[in-house]
Amino acid sequence: MAFAIAVTPRQEVAGHFGKAAAFKVYDEQGQLLADIENAGSKAVGCKHKKLIQRQLAEQNVSTIILGNVGQRSLARLLNAGFAVFRVPSRSAVADVLSGAAPREALTAAEQGRPCKREKGGCGCGCGSKKAAPAAPKIGTRSLGAAALKGLTKIGGFKL
Repeated sequence: MAFAIAVTPRQEVAGHFGKAAAFKVYDEQGQLLADIENAGSKAVGCKHKKLIQRQLAEQNVSTIILGNVGQRSLARLLNAGFAVFRVPSRSAVADVLSGAAPREALTAAEQGRPCKREKGGCGCGCGSKKAAPAAPKIGTRSLGAAALKGLTKIGGFKL
C-alpha cells in the first residue's frame, strides 16, 4: 500500500489538507510513485477536497500524512478507510520519510480543526441546514396583516 504526504511548494508538510499545493505519493520503501497537484488549493468549499480523496484512492493510498485537517474532511477521510496522521507543519519531507518527524494518529473527526465557516458558509452545503421556507408570494393566502408589516410598496403602489 502507498502513503501520501500533503506538501507545500517548498516540499514541506502543508499546514492544512485542503490548502496543500500537492500530494506526494510514496510506496512502502519510500520511492516516489506520483505527484497529485491540488488545483483547488485556493478554492473555497469541499468539491476539490473530494476530488483529492478520489485521486488518492485511485493511487491505492492507505495512509495520509498532513499538518492539519478540518473536522469534516477528516471524518470523510476516516469513513473512506484512510489512516490519517498529523506531523508538525512545515516538517521536511525527508524527516517524514526517515521517521524523524513525530506522528500523531487521527482517529476521530473531533481531532480535526473546527470549520471556520459554520452552517455551510463554504458554499458547498456541507454543514448547512435546510433553508427556511420562502415568504408567501403576493396574491396567495398569507398570515394576514402581520405578513404585510414593513411593506411600503407593492408593484409600485404605496400602501
